Amino acid sequence: MIFKKSNFLTTLLTPALKVWLSSQLETVQGLQIKIVSTDRQLLRGIISKVSLTSDFAIYQGLNFDQISLAAEEIKVNITQILRGEPLQLLKPISISVKMRMTKTHLNDSRSSPLLQSGLRDFLFLLFQTDSLPAFHWESITLENNGFILKGKSFSPSSNSVLIQGEVSWKSPQHLLISPIKVEGLDFNQELSSIEFDLGSQVHLDDLIITEDAIFLQGNLIVFT
Repeated sequence: MIFKKSNFLTTLLTPALKVWLSSQLETVQGLQIKIVSTDRQLLRGIISKVSLTSDFAIYQGLNFDQISLAAEEIKVNITQILRGEPLQLLKPISISVKMRMTKTHLNDSRSSPLLQSGLRDFLFLLFQTDSLPAFHWESITLENNGFILKGKSFSPSSNSVLIQGEVSWKSPQHLLISPIKVEGLDFNQELSSIEFDLGSQVHLDDLIITEDAIFLQGNLIVFT
């Protein structure tokens, strides 16, 4: 007797995974998901492999397009999913990531909490002080392997401020910003190179910055 291979659980799991992804993102467009797994694996709560693409997505205020993600050996709460409950990750997963952020997307992301936090960390590393005024960043211009920040300080003088830097990829977890040029701020110390720590959950394989976009490729650890 020949038994036909069943993909019933794969069919059931795909919309549950789409709902979970949509709950992690503020906006997602053109989402396509492919699950590679057998029903026997899924009954143990293991998704062998998932790959997805998206035309555009917003994550915590950050805008991206040309998104391609892949992950393997994903452990999920299959019993609860079969009861109609939301999907949950039961252990951290490593996600292979490829995406693009255009100069338009970057400027649309200026109010993102993640980007604002990164800019504050950058300024602290640059000036080694917490006494700087707050800033309103009006634009971010991309250059080949670099950037230009333009804005105004929230101070009585409301100075126009410009910060220009070149970015190089030092290691999978570290970026080097050097040289750095600053205009519109009074400071006495000499500016030095900045090594920016991306964190242990990031493994950057490639970073390309052009006048039009930032291209990223690497791996990201996502926790439960």
